[in-house]
Amino acid sequence: MGLYIDYSIFIQFLQRVFSIDTIVKPLPPAMAYNVSRNLNFFTRIFTQFFDPEGIAGAQKSLGLGQEEKARRVR
Repeated sequence: MGLYIDYSIFIQFLQRVFSIDTIVKPLPPAMAYNVSRNLNFFTRIFTQFFDPEGIAGAQKSLGLGQEEKARRVR
C-alpha cells in the first residue's frame, strides 16, 4: 500500500498557513500594514509572468505584444 498525497489539498493548506495575513498577524498594526504592502508588491512582481494579464503587460513593455493602435511611420 503506497502513500497517496492529494496535492490540491496540500496546496490549499500551504496557502492558508503561509498567507500574508497569517504572517503579519502577530506584528503591531503599523508594521503589519507596511510588511503586508511590501509582500504584496513583491509577490505581484514575481508572479506576474504566470498571470495572463501580467504576461500581456510584459510583452507590451518589451514591444512583443500586439499594439493597441497602429504606429505612424514617416
